[in-house]
Amino acid sequence: MLITDAAVRETAAAVAQSLGGDWKIDPEAPADGAAHLMSTDGKGISFRPIFGGTTVQLWITGNTPPPPPTDATPTEQSAYEAQISVRLSPGHRYNKAATLVTENDEEPETIIMRTLEDDLIPAFEYKPGYVGHRPWADLFDNALSEVMDETKPATDTTPRDRAPEPHTAPDNIVESTERPADAEPGSAAEQQPQPAATEDTPHEPAKPPARANSRTPRKRPRRTSGKGAK
Repeated sequence: MLITDAAVRETAAAVAQSLGGDWKIDPEAPADGAAHLMSTDGKGISFRPIFGGTTVQLWITGNTPPPPPTDATPTEQSAYEAQISVRLSPGHRYNKAATLVTENDEEPETIIMRTLEDDLIPAFEYKPGYVGHRPWADLFDNALSEVMDETKPATDTTPRDRAPEPHTAPDNIVESTERPADAEPGSAAEQQPQPAATEDTPHEPAKPPARANSRTPRKRPRRTSGKGAK
């Protein structure tokens, strides 16, 4: 949706209401075709339509920083100075253009508010170093990364991650000499099986097995009659 010069002031009033707080239209701003909003702490927000109302140019103006805390400790003083060093300096501007022609045909107020919240208002406290720089986003990502690192679980030391233990040779196993309660009395040496003694006496070789189809020879009886018998 386009924004005309006549609708700039009306849109500025709607933006000031959406910002809340003490934002209001600057009554002393020059009539230069732009809308100028201001807050009681000196911050400034301005915008004007360009390119025939298809685009709006927005910019913010830095304000004077708050005074240092009274009776500040060295740590608090260092934190204050660090915060002041990254703020948008008083009177300095930071700008951003936004197109008003969108697929959803959004109201100019909606697009202006989204651009202010995402790209301009955070720059009051964290000035960008170059075009497109978003230091507040970098701070959020770093803080999130630190939180994730702190909540990571400890390294898993389950057996599957351990190196396999070397195989223990059987001769390293020490057998228990304890006897069960119902065992008969006797020395442990008597209960251990002893190897059979080796025989040194010679022995006859085993006879070969008889064949299945072999016949035992029959003895003939001695003749008792005949010529030679008397």
